[in-house]
Amino acid sequence: MADQRPSGHHGLPALLQALSRTENGCAWLLLGLAIGGLGWTWLGMQYGSGWWRQLLPTSPIGIIIHHSASPATAEGQEVDVHLIDRWHERRGFARAGEDRTYHVGYHYVILPDGTIQRGRPEHMRGAHCEGHNDQLGICLVGNFSSSANPHGRYGPNRPTEAQLAALDHLLERLIRRYGFTPANIHRHRDYAPTACPGDGLPFERVVREAFR
Repeated sequence: MADQRPSGHHGLPALLQALSRTENGCAWLLLGLAIGGLGWTWLGMQYGSGWWRQLLPTSPIGIIIHHSASPATAEGQEVDVHLIDRWHERRGFARAGEDRTYHVGYHYVILPDGTIQRGRPEHMRGAHCEGHNDQLGICLVGNFSSSANPHGRYGPNRPTEAQLAALDHLLERLIRRYGFTPANIHRHRDYAPTACPGDGLPFERVVREAFR
């Protein structure tokens, strides 16, 4: 098959040459490059020198498990991925996807009945653990902290068996897909001063079952 790559007379080089030949073309070209450079510098100051990497699809490097720290119902409705999306919208979380804007910071939400709901696409950076959003975020609905929910006022203080079975199934699938090891599975509290996902979540059992 003939080489279909554009020759030097087409594409960006040709555009730059055309601009330079027009009246004041060089001046406009230099102005555009200067503005672009200032924009790049500003974004670097705001989000760090690697800000542009956040725009690229990524392969997650691990998994972080969370709880919603809420009852199963709130604001008169079931706590699910749609309600969490609204909560996270209020906090200013947003990332544009191919079909919609995602506010929910998690990639998966697991309801008390074991239903697994999709949040952000797996290739999209999360918004669930500052400094570690290159990992997948899985949130189980409930408050599993013995200090924050000692008497079950906010619902069961440990995940339901249906939730644990769903988490096991989901972890097994993600482990096969990305080749994770036990060292790649974390709790939110492993990275931040928080009780999340609560001491009622049997983390060691969860990891052991996922790799059995």
